[in-house]
Amino acid sequence: MTQQIDTNLAKQDQKPASGIKVRLIGVAVLLLILAAIGFIPHIARDRAAFAAVNESPVTHPIVTAVHPQLGAPTSALLLPGNIEPLYTAAVYARTEGYIERRNVDIGSKVKAGQVLAVISSPEVDQQLMQARATLAQSEASLQQTRAALAQAKANAELTRLTKERDLPLGAQHAISQQIVDEAVQAHNARVADVEAAEANITAAQANVNANRANVARLEQLRGFEQVLAPFDGIITARNVERGDLVSTGSAAAGKPLFSIAQNTTLRIQIDVPQSEAVNIQDGQKASIDVKERLGREYAGTVVRSAGSLDSAARTMLTEVQIDNRDGSLLPGMYAQVKFTLAEPHTSLITPTSSLVIDRNGMHVVTIQNGRTIHLAPVVIGKDMGTQVEILSGIRASDTLVASPSDLLHEGQNVEVR
Repeated sequence: MTQQIDTNLAKQDQKPASGIKVRLIGVAVLLLILAAIGFIPHIARDRAAFAAVNESPVTHPIVTAVHPQLGAPTSALLLPGNIEPLYTAAVYARTEGYIERRNVDIGSKVKAGQVLAVISSPEVDQQLMQARATLAQSEASLQQTRAALAQAKANAELTRLTKERDLPLGAQHAISQQIVDEAVQAHNARVADVEAAEANITAAQANVNANRANVARLEQLRGFEQVLAPFDGIITARNVERGDLVSTGSAAAGKPLFSIAQNTTLRIQIDVPQSEAVNIQDGQKASIDVKERLGREYAGTVVRSAGSLDSAARTMLTEVQIDNRDGSLLPGMYAQVKFTLAEPHTSLITPTSSLVIDRNGMHVVTIQNGRTIHLAPVVIGKDMGTQVEILSGIRASDTLVASPSDLLHEGQNVEVR
């Protein structure tokens, strides 16, 4: 009985296993059918393409060839800059008062020392008159002390003669010793008067010198009543009018009376990049192009450079000066400064399209023996947009592929057209 039950159980276990096997076989057959359906069109397309290639008279890629050109012995460096006056100055008042007369306005051309305005300062005038009177008084006092010195010297001489006369008489007992002592003491007193008079002259002379210095100071202040131009130039700003009250001041005190700029020689300060900073030298010529003066090229000269690079921008500040005696340029204009620089090495110029950058690095595709591809690694220099400078890796006699495809590989044969 037990054996029969075990046999039935074994039969029941074999039935599910057989069903699973059948299903797996069905799935595998279905996948094979789907794969066949997908590969058949692909195989057909490959056969068609292969047949088309076999039927084509050309079996190699077609490329266009170019030849590298020798780089120019010089290059142009074009940099922007602002035109500025060589000198600028803010003119302030050096004395207090009212503007009595104004002689210039904005745009006026002036010469060094020209009177720009006149300031009326009655307080300074009164102080100068008083100082001159005090000086005259001190000079008169000096004359008095000199007269007193002369009188003291005369008295001293008289007492000397009396002393020299009485001393021998006293020795002979012709006169009393008291008379001799009085003569000696009188002479000593007169000598002391002379020394005192000389000290008074020294003090009076010092007083005169002090009064003269005060007069000179006030005369200089009165001279500041005339506001003068510090150099030749043009008035660029005017901040006063006749009758305005002005006071001594500086940049911290407020606006200046006038602003003046020297415009016969102009300067342009430009920032030269690090790559070209070593090629800029003092005395080097440059050409300046101003958009508002089309067709005219101005000549400039490098007069100075900073001699070091800005640590943030990696540029060197350089100043170029321009002769502007004709006045055709205005301070504040925007300009382009062009330097002509000699190239330190010989280079080749190729189209930018011939350069390839991929996993093999930077290279160009050369054509050897008129048909075989070679990938030549290169080192580039300046990028000029549509052209690029090749420093090493190829020769001027090499033939390059103008626009190489990513599908080209080393040793492949091509047809050049």
